[in-house]
Amino acid sequence: MAIFDPTIFQGLSGSVGNVTAYKLGDKHVARGKAIVIKDAKTLAQLKQRERMRVVTALRRGFIVVLEAGYCSASRKVCSNCFVRDNIGKVEVDDELNTTVDLLSLSLSSGELGMPRIGAEVEAGERQVVFRWESQPLMPRMAKDDRLFGAVFERVLRRSRLVELGTRGECGELAWMLPEEWDAGQLVVYGFATSANGKRASGTLGILG
Repeated sequence: MAIFDPTIFQGLSGSVGNVTAYKLGDKHVARGKAIVIKDAKTLAQLKQRERMRVVTALRRGFIVVLEAGYCSASRKVCSNCFVRDNIGKVEVDDELNTTVDLLSLSLSSGELGMPRIGAEVEAGERQVVFRWESQPLMPRMAKDDRLFGAVFERVLRRSRLVELGTRGECGELAWMLPEEWDAGQLVVYGFATSANGKRASGTLGILG
């Protein structure tokens, strides 16, 4: 609510836009109208809201991976790409129970060819062992393409990005789990980027 000088707005009353002016005693008053926000009512709207809630929560757990996977230093760009690629992967039933196959998530997107990356969890050693194969030079593959692994802990909802090597050479790398991570709750992914980090492949769901 605002009190204004009646010499400027002599006799002003009524509404303009979302502002209503009126006289209160010997004072002239302007008050903003309440903004009415229509809440979701239909089942379809409620389902879409649940999809957005789930994919937004998942996005937060992958923030450290998305910059490389979506080739952008902008958190907003990466977040928008993640939501775009994954909101349709969240299934919602008529009771609004949600399910999502974590191994199907996209953490990267682009025209590069998919890498050949495998992984296994060695729970006793508390490590993930990545192995990758060299690939021949092709239009969407270069020998200096960088290969990445991504590891997600599904209970803590935290992730780590692991740079592995290059597409032109085969190799193996053992990555040690953070102390608080549960080796039985891991989901492992892989993808490739160009050497300059400006192009990427899709995401390979490896283990989960």
